[in-house]
Amino acid sequence: MIKKIILLLAILGPFILYFFSVWLLKLEKKKYPILKLSIASVILLIVALGFFRFYGEFSPDTKYTPAEYKDGKLVPAENK
Repeated sequence: MIKKIILLLAILGPFILYFFSVWLLKLEKKKYPILKLSIASVILLIVALGFFRFYGEFSPDTKYTPAEYKDGKLVPAENK
């Protein structure tokens, strides 16, 4: 879940920061710097994905066991 939040912040973060900075400073610019914000967003996304790639908690040898029912109870999924 935290990975999804970090990725969403990496994508939407520059746009949200720009919106709040314009809103708080009461700037009335007619033109939005979409290209600059998009480039910043892509850079943050690449950094976040690189972080997850090199600092992930699972090795490539782990095996995923999907969730299943045993004796009428749901056993959650796990990585072994």
